[in-house]
Amino acid sequence: MLTNLALSLLALLSCGGGVVALAVVLTWQEHAATPDVRWRRLVYLVLPVTALVVGLILGSLTLVFRYWTPATAG
Repeated sequence: MLTNLALSLLALLSCGGGVVALAVVLTWQEHAATPDVRWRRLVYLVLPVTALVVGLILGSLTLVFRYWTPATAG
């Protein structure tokens, strides 16, 4: 039970870190000088980073659900 709690807190911290990473990337993208540079930053960095972070967050939440699911015999 203590292991489940520790792993759940670690997953929660990783989800929070992912949200912070997304905020940093989006802020950096919006501070570009021209719309063309903003578009290139969006396509080449923001979208791939967003896909990666969202995947990691969903994976973390899936693992947390599996930690707390009771084991079934069989």
